[in-house]
Amino acid sequence: MLSLAALGLLYLLHLGRSFLVPLVFAFFVWYLVNTLAGFLGRIPLGRRRFPAPLAFTGALAAIAALVFLFVRVVASNVSAVAASAPAYQRNLERLVARISAALPVEQPPTLQALAAMVDFGKAAKVLALELTEFTGQGLIVLLYLAFIFLEQRSFATKLAALTKDPGRRQEARAMIARIDSDIRIYIGIKTSSSLATALLAYLIFRAVGLDFASFWALLVFILNFVPTIGSIAATALPALLALLQFESPVPFLAVAIGLTAVQQAFGNFIEPRFLGNRLNLSPLVILLSLALWGKVWGVAGMFLCVPMTSVAVIILSSFPQTRPLAVLLSRRGRIDRGDRPGPDDRQTAPQTTSTT
Repeated sequence: MLSLAALGLLYLLHLGRSFLVPLVFAFFVWYLVNTLAGFLGRIPLGRRRFPAPLAFTGALAAIAALVFLFVRVVASNVSAVAASAPAYQRNLERLVARISAALPVEQPPTLQALAAMVDFGKAAKVLALELTEFTGQGLIVLLYLAFIFLEQRSFATKLAALTKDPGRRQEARAMIARIDSDIRIYIGIKTSSSLATALLAYLIFRAVGLDFASFWALLVFILNFVPTIGSIAATALPALLALLQFESPVPFLAVAIGLTAVQQAFGNFIEPRFLGNRLNLSPLVILLSLALWGKVWGVAGMFLCVPMTSVAVIILSSFPQTRPLAVLLSRRGRIDRGDRPGPDDRQTAPQTTSTT
């Protein structure tokens, strides 16, 4: 029965993706703005602190500046790519001829023959539709965001009015506080790690003379929020450009090896050291959630899969009926209720300690 309910919920989420994805992103931006405003509000100004309206305005300005920077970098590099396309085409022709000469083929295919196998018209239509949908959803996100900011003062009152039972009200507040703490830590560590990775990648790109270094560094920063696949794509795409831009394979190897080393260092050592088991998600569950949310919500689901799965585990662990499912999704095989472990956690804690 629980499995059927889960499948039904996923089906409904997929059907409502055009409505739900902009709404979820609007709540995500709202959360980022309030988190950043809270951080700015704690900065001391002599004996006082930042006034709340000033902190909120500064947070909004910072998010808007980041979006503007992203759009400007992308727009400026589109024209540069168009200008460099003939040179890339000549290098690609030489590369295809070199590979064909090394293969035991009597009549190697030409670049024109390979290009004829790809329907560029269809690809262009798909790209145009994606850009149009992205622009439209961006406007919808802004509309949702404005109404969320207008409603945020009444969130606490509505939450308190959901139930008159003080115990259940306290449990709901504890669950929300736990979700807020986990997501805040994940976003902070992931953003810092992605920013450091992008800066190191930018230095590598500049050292080898790769075209559009700022654009590729920005792409590395964004794709690092997608588990596993994002890191692979963030390494493969600039490495392929290095293969087309330079005749020597040395820049290609420098980009591929250098960026892989940086990704491995942050993904396998630095992030786990600071994040630890805070999210309590199994690596297999993260990989499966990437595929699941990607199927349900596309690229947007890939970016949101980790925080949404973490929220789902916290919610599932709060109810006795769904707690076994939360245990299966967890990394350690045990779920803590808030800050204090439940009775079954206290029983399993000595065993876990003794085995480690």
